Amino acid sequence: MNEKILILTHPLTGNYGGLLQAYASYTVLNALGGNAYIYRYQPDDLPVKSFNWLKYYGSLLKSILGRKGNPIWRSLYIANKFVGKLNFVDESQVGLDDGDIRYYVGSDQVWRATYCRKMRSAEYYFLNFAAAAQRRKSIAYAASFGVDEWEGNEAETLACAKLVQEFKAVSVREVSGVAICKKVLGVDAVQMPDPTLLLERVEYENIINKGKTRTNKSPLLSTYVLDKSPEIVQLLHACAGAMNLDQQVLLPNRGAVKWQDRMALTVPQWLRYIRDSKYFITDSFHGCVFAIIFNKPFVCLGNKSRGSARFDTLLRRFGLEDRLITLSSVSQLQQVLQTPIDWAQVNEKLSFERERGINFLKANLC
Repeated sequence: MNEKILILTHPLTGNYGGLLQAYASYTVLNALGGNAYIYRYQPDDLPVKSFNWLKYYGSLLKSILGRKGNPIWRSLYIANKFVGKLNFVDESQVGLDDGDIRYYVGSDQVWRATYCRKMRSAEYYFLNFAAAAQRRKSIAYAASFGVDEWEGNEAETLACAKLVQEFKAVSVREVSGVAICKKVLGVDAVQMPDPTLLLERVEYENIINKGKTRTNKSPLLSTYVLDKSPEIVQLLHACAGAMNLDQQVLLPNRGAVKWQDRMALTVPQWLRYIRDSKYFITDSFHGCVFAIIFNKPFVCLGNKSRGSARFDTLLRRFGLEDRLITLSSVSQLQQVLQTPIDWAQVNEKLSFERERGINFLKANLC
């Protein structure tokens, strides 16, 4: 296939889920015979245009010393190191008269208007910058609204509806997104799995094996909680103590005893800690995804501010609704973590979901 497939997603920074879903999309499209590129643009809320090694090392030193380093430089370093070997196309390199390109919009919360306004506009992620002929051969794959309602205003609704109706095919990540597309945007959509679920576990094992990683000699309770409060921090610490496990926090921890735990993890290290953990607690959508991929007993802490619709669809697909709980007690966390999961059944459903997603891409893009 000579046509370029340009993947339009949110900017690739230190967000592990965001990096890995873009990597998965890129990998799958190329494996299917596509000619994939990441479409790179400069978001309005991120003025940094190039990586600065001096500022990165300054931020790194502050992290090691237990002070607050600038997270922008650490995030850019993580992103650059992980996706550096992928092919990119800058928006300045693409014109409206380029007839040999099509777009792949997704995944992640690319259709959550409140997020998109901070970076460009809601309409941008419906390809308002592309020619109509380009939109007509482009698709949305597992695009997410993040929540179970459309957050756009009246003007955004009219503009986005007109744009998306020109797409060749539309798929969304959550079941609730299908209804939003129909009722609000006037377009038929199907639900598809997140692109990270389209890669076999061995693909992520390869990422781990190619990176310089470390592991703990003792059994781990790994935790990846994005919205922490003093109460949650205390609860997680108490849970690890009650289960006689070392807690491994997968976010920078300025108060950590080990200096390496004060810094942001590389992608291979992040994956390894999830894979090697005995139990895993998270409030992240992609945290749940990789617990499923690596067959790790896990708990998902309910987090409505990050969009509960995402968790509902994911966990119901795999019969794991009981892993989603609201903040309660150490005993409840222990009980859910130690409740066995039928991984054979989960993996069978995972294979089915993977096949569904790949068949959608084959039929509409590759």
